[in-house]
Amino acid sequence: MILIELIELLHKAQIQAGPSAPVLLCFEPGAMENGYDEKVTEGISDVRLVDDWPLPGESLVTHESDKPKKLVLFYDNHYNLDSSLTPPSVVSQ
Repeated sequence: MILIELIELLHKAQIQAGPSAPVLLCFEPGAMENGYDEKVTEGISDVRLVDDWPLPGESLVTHESDKPKKLVLFYDNHYNLDSSLTPPSVVSQ
């Protein structure tokens, strides 16, 4: 997926769900196999632009053009990210 595709999808989501809708990450194959369950979702912990370049730093010998960037979404358990959230109770069987 490229950035403009994500922006367009997020714009549609904002119109349909509103700007305060929570954003969660879910592993698609697991949801397809077991059904969606919020207990196994993750929250976004950081969004970063990173250089898509194999070598760190800048060359002092060769002039380099702008390094290409990638947008990276980092995630963590969303209940660890926001202490105001409490995980859904687990039903014991």
